[in-house]
Amino acid sequence: MKYSIIALCFCLVITGCTKNNSITYKNQGVIIGYDLRMCPSPACGGILITIKNDTATNPPPFYHIYTTLAQLGISETTKFPINVNFNYLPDTGRYTDFNYIIITQIKVN
Repeated sequence: MKYSIIALCFCLVITGCTKNNSITYKNQGVIIGYDLRMCPSPACGGILITIKNDTATNPPPFYHIYTTLAQLGISETTKFPINVNFNYLPDTGRYTDFNYIIITQIKVN
């Protein structure tokens, strides 16, 4: 009887220990496309994205991502606009004043 209870407890512990790999995305947005403007300042270039649930005061019409679609894990042949869920951090480097963000996690809808 004692071994049955120990075996039962062991089985309950094993079945109760499962990994939760689900990621919660805080933002929804649309990748508009590449910024094709030609200008000498860092305000141009990269990918343009709009954030649907942007809570910033006076948010810009779009943000810049200084990366490529392949670096984000999205196929280069994907047609724009691309609906995505994502998490991001503001870019606090030299592009702070130009609305650049750093995508930390992204998922195409």
